[in-house]
Amino acid sequence: MHQIGIKPPRILVVDDDSIVIKILHEVLKGIGAIQFAMNAEQAFRVINTSRPDIILLDMELPDSSGLDICLRLKQSPETTNIPILFITGIKDDNFEEIVFDAGAADYITKPFNPKVVAARVRTHLGYHKAISLLDEKAHTDFLTGLGNRRLFNDRLNDILHHAKSLNNTVSVIMADIDEFKKYNDHFGHMLGDECIRKVAYTIAESFSAPDMVCARYGGEEFAIILPNKDHRQTEPMIEAMMQSIRELNLMHAPEAAHSTITVSIGYSSISYACVNELYELDDWVIVKVADLALYEAKRLGRDRYTYRDIRTQG
Repeated sequence: MHQIGIKPPRILVVDDDSIVIKILHEVLKGIGAIQFAMNAEQAFRVINTSRPDIILLDMELPDSSGLDICLRLKQSPETTNIPILFITGIKDDNFEEIVFDAGAADYITKPFNPKVVAARVRTHLGYHKAISLLDEKAHTDFLTGLGNRRLFNDRLNDILHHAKSLNNTVSVIMADIDEFKKYNDHFGHMLGDECIRKVAYTIAESFSAPDMVCARYGGEEFAIILPNKDHRQTEPMIEAMMQSIRELNLMHAPEAAHSTITVSIGYSSISYACVNELYELDDWVIVKVADLALYEAKRLGRDRYTYRDIRTQG
């Protein structure tokens, strides 16, 4: 039974055998919220719409092998930490080596022992929850609840590596609260912290897609990663976010250029599909270029955004 008010873990079972599905449903229905997929296409649809906490994966599916699915999930930063338990009726001499090399957390064999299956699923859900809580604490900014700089660094490396392998596009936004020192000096640090929290919440609401990363980069500066978004797709999102911050109507210090709190934005994009030489660039170039664009926005009067092409770096 699930405790009232506590969200049950999401369990995805991927198997094309209806008998296996029925058995696993009976075994696991008291442990979590179960979803089923009978092929790889259905599985990825479920994974992309409601990220599971654990996956039970058949070794052979009609449209793909379980090993290929596992490898693909482990290569993506969004799914790499999901524990995968293989379902198999065949156990060759090198089976364990193969599945663990692919990134599996464990496996269960047919015919099923219900107690063993339930115990292994509970164990790996427990590991996953504990690791996720520790990881979240280490990567969360205590003031705003956004990711911290460490999370931004880790995710940027992962996302750029993934984008490079698939010839995808990534955009990075650097945002800074305008003349925040004047605000802090006039209103004090407690209201300054509250201002940072309100701006952070607005940024998080504006860039809330599961694959996007919002982080407090330091002080009153924020950084956002947008996978699969080029600079043209990013621009209207930036405009909407800046308008939302203006509509907070947070009174600024009397000495500030603007009467209410505003932000300045710099951003840049990498499109690996278009520019081969970008493969040779250091991953952090996109942050440096976006930061240069941010300084340009401030130089031009603040409360504005500036795009800078990464190919102009250096």
